[in-house]
Amino acid sequence: MTTPQRLETVRRLQTAMATGYATLGAWVLMHPSSVLSLGFTAPYAAMTNATTTLLARCFGAQAMTCGLVLGTSTMTSFSFTAFGLAMIPYIFGFNYWFGLGPARGMMTSLIWLDFVGNVFFGLGSLYCAKLLREQEEEDAKAGKKS
Repeated sequence: MTTPQRLETVRRLQTAMATGYATLGAWVLMHPSSVLSLGFTAPYAAMTNATTTLLARCFGAQAMTCGLVLGTSTMTSFSFTAFGLAMIPYIFGFNYWFGLGPARGMMTSLIWLDFVGNVFFGLGSLYCAKLLREQEEEDAKAGKKS
């Protein structure tokens, strides 16, 4: 049985994910040089120029937009599932490529914080989807009995 507390957990996880995206996106948008210097090792951080700063700001704006949409949308089990599955390329593509793969050494060890965040977003979304799916099934059963 889905309890009000479990549904509140969905709201809290959604808010946490939205806040994470919006806050980190705002940081990249407003202070891209600090993010680039923290995220890239010295040889790559030294290559920062107007183009990389612009691209970082675009990345930050996209993250802020994602946070805004995630924070203001009424998510369903389907949308949480889609969002959770969308984290797979980030975890097994981006994080692997820069953390363990051919681009290892380009990013600082902070890449592992990105990995933890992506796992949190993925598993948190799938957990929310599970809770909402249970609620939808309970609502459907209650509707059939009426």
